[in-house]
Amino acid sequence: STVLRLRSRGRQIIMMAAADHHHLFNEQNLESRIELIRKHVARPIPTQPWDDNIPALIPFHEPNDPDVSRGVGGIIIGSARHASNISLLQSMNVAAVLNCASGGIARLPVDELKDCGIRYAFTNCRRDSYDYPILHEKKKFANENNGVNEESYICSQHLEVASELFCDIRCQNNNNSNAKQQQQRTAIKQETSAETKGKNPPCNILFFCVAGQNRSAALAVATMILHGKPLEECLKHCADKRPFVLENIGFQMQIVELETILHNLKTKGALIRNQFQSHWTLFEQANKSLKALQQAKRIRIAEDENGFVNKLTSITDRPVSTHVPRSKSEYDVVAGTKVEIELLIPGLCTMDVRIPRECTISELKQCLIQHANDNLLSRDVHPCKVAKAWVVMAMFGYDDMYDIPLEVEAVELKVQLKRIKSMFGLTTRLINGLPHVVWNEKCRFALVVFSVVRLPAELSSKMSSDNTEAMDDDEEDPALSPNQIPWTFCHHERVGAPSTLLENTLRSTHLRAWDFVTGEALASSVPTVFSFAEDPRDKRAFMMMSKSANTLQQFYFGGEGEILGMGENAIVHRVQLSHTTPDGAHRDENWTRVNIGLENSGSMIIQNDAVSDGITKSDTTEEWDAAVKRPFSLAKMLSFLQNSSEAGLAKRLRLANLLNSDKRVLYFYGLGLGLSTNAYNQNEYKFELMLLSKYEEEFSTYTMREFMEEYIAIPGTVEGEEKRRAIKKLQSGFTITAVKVFLVSLLNAFRDLTLMGVQAFDFNHLNNVLVSRDYRQVRLIDIDGNAQGSIDYPAIDFTTNGSSLSPRPTPPQRPCLDVDLNILLPSVIEQLMLGKGRGKSFVSNKRSEIWRAKEEDGKEMLRCLLMENFYSTSIKNSLDDEAKAKLQQHVKKLAEWFYALLKKQAPWNNWTHDIYDAMRCIDHLPIS
Repeated sequence: STVLRLRSRGRQIIMMAAADHHHLFNEQNLESRIELIRKHVARPIPTQPWDDNIPALIPFHEPNDPDVSRGVGGIIIGSARHASNISLLQSMNVAAVLNCASGGIARLPVDELKDCGIRYAFTNCRRDSYDYPILHEKKKFANENNGVNEESYICSQHLEVASELFCDIRCQNNNNSNAKQQQQRTAIKQETSAETKGKNPPCNILFFCVAGQNRSAALAVATMILHGKPLEECLKHCADKRPFVLENIGFQMQIVELETILHNLKTKGALIRNQFQSHWTLFEQANKSLKALQQAKRIRIAEDENGFVNKLTSITDRPVSTHVPRSKSEYDVVAGTKVEIELLIPGLCTMDVRIPRECTISELKQCLIQHANDNLLSRDVHPCKVAKAWVVMAMFGYDDMYDIPLEVEAVELKVQLKRIKSMFGLTTRLINGLPHVVWNEKCRFALVVFSVVRLPAELSSKMSSDNTEAMDDDEEDPALSPNQIPWTFCHHERVGAPSTLLENTLRSTHLRAWDFVTGEALASSVPTVFSFAEDPRDKRAFMMMSKSANTLQQFYFGGEGEILGMGENAIVHRVQLSHTTPDGAHRDENWTRVNIGLENSGSMIIQNDAVSDGITKSDTTEEWDAAVKRPFSLAKMLSFLQNSSEAGLAKRLRLANLLNSDKRVLYFYGLGLGLSTNAYNQNEYKFELMLLSKYEEEFSTYTMREFMEEYIAIPGTVEGEEKRRAIKKLQSGFTITAVKVFLVSLLNAFRDLTLMGVQAFDFNHLNNVLVSRDYRQVRLIDIDGNAQGSIDYPAIDFTTNGSSLSPRPTPPQRPCLDVDLNILLPSVIEQLMLGKGRGKSFVSNKRSEIWRAKEEDGKEMLRCLLMENFYSTSIKNSLDDEAKAKLQQHVKKLAEWFYALLKKQAPWNNWTHDIYDAMRCIDHLPIS
């Protein structure tokens, strides 16, 4: 099945697939056994939020079963919450835990488990989907005798690991049981207390995944069946405590298939072993006596050359086969030159990757991408390789939302290194002038893929899974390729398993973000899944949003208040975010319960003292009220991420925020990482990068375009009494002084951009300028610098010719913003001065009249218009003669100033040349 598009299948598809092997299975019998499962379990999961406090124990033998020679103990089916509760595990006599999730649970107290003598092991069940081969998968092989293709069922590694662990604990239980019998005989002689006599040694194994619903239950029931326990007995024990397990109908089918395979192996024996060789091997091992199992274990230990397998097992926390050749990377792990870490490919799966113990961040990213390419993307039906991707680092022992992106687009490298040390206690050192990080096995990384480049099919076969070398120098960097396409993955949420989508993404659907300056991690207060369309022109398809917590995604149009605006290139949403913490204290009822897996208890101790020193007060108190800008297409997203474009400028503006003390330039928080779904196929998802800025109610979404439209609107033509009153209030209260304050704020904002090193601003429309509700301040948004980046100030070079100094032929670049002031700014001033309540056509016509008239006539027309617009009859009638004369003199100066500006006469013949000339001109606007 395809790796890129993980399409969940329904029961009908499962049964159709089963029809292909009718000669191996009796379909009617399979169906009846599936009905047995559904009779006992596969019930709806309890309504969220739900405190899952009751795991289910399947004992290896029943209380009335006299045959205890098979061993004591059993398998407990539970969730990550149970695995993190040490006292619960001890009370249930747990000797080992098996992690059946897609990867390690971030805050699982693995060290504390080991300190308490509880063995920790894991098997990477990548997905909880209908078509995932958790127990076995069907393959075809050619019969050597007749050359006919035959079907063979291969046991999964998950079942092998689970059975191996169960056998080990059975042996341990038997030893403990013998020791206890001897202890009891001795205790009777010594008349010890009843408490001592009644204490049982650990004997059970906890199989857990995130929700404790499908993966752990399937492996637990399958292991018990493999070791001889009837299916119905297993189901009865599950039904009592966890009736919602085994909801996954694909897993149900594999369980009844396994039951049938084992029955046929018992009855038909050698006739079918070729088709079920791996099952036969497991079946033989599982049905050995305890004495034989212990003897086999001693043989494995004796065959372990130099204790290699034991060392590797202790490092990787999972059983290691002794019958396969060792790879170079395994020897590197034991030697300490490499370390095995967990890599999450959001949307696909979790993988174990061996990386250099000490390397640069760029080398680490290259290694992770190479592993993903070799082992996943190149093996897809449509082979491809990673183009644009991010690496996000977290660590076991901390909340998985407490992380840092290892990307300079989000956080400067020096901040990354500082955060890595303060958050996780990792060390760095300079080698050949480059900072190298010393990684350890607790590191966990997410490789978030945004785009890929398709590969010719013949190239994918050449890629080696054990090769982690960098790409050839002459090979084009896929991240720069013009042939990039968006990377999407498909996943179908199921009513009975609300956590399935979360497990295949970043373990949460919350919007993630990181502060440009500090690198601190934040997450949206509620789950947030956006919508998108393949056609960026279909803007309405980008307006939907789901905020579903602990249930299936429900998409609604964002509506006013959540959608702040929409332009040609992007849409802007409003989202609340709060800081994440290492102990998960930021989680509330909006966080998926089955995904927490832990209690916030005192037992969760951060091990490195440097961590607490690196957390400021803002980590836990300051929240973001953010305007989230999402580009409409991959091309626009890649463009705005460039260092010279909007995201790069936003980071530099944030770093230069001391020069933005008057807040006339938008305050940028940082970059965000979000999940979105196809509006026309809500089973298709992708990841997006977004730019987060500060939202302020005072400015809200009130653009300069809206302000100008309301300012010149003719009140009698406005629909709605309330809006008409608001426009009249705006126009009647807007004085000449208000005009000057407004224009000064606009030009000062342009000057602030210059101070902050921005080279260009697009002033060809009015939608990228916000206006405060009191009309006194403006705020610039959409600052992309026209992809020109920051100003470069070249040094002024002088050459010496005798005693004289002459400048170089090319003059230095002026410290001036590249902004077009020739079109919109004159139009804005004309509308402010002439068009109050008169309409746009009036302004155009009157401007033409003034322009064609003689100078004195033109100035007279201006005096009359300015008097009518800014000095009402009631004001004029309230003045005495002297005041009226002063008013006439003021309006005359105002008309002369505006006439010179309009016709670009001295001294304002160059007033639109640059912002400083414009500022001088506006400074001379006469006010009374």
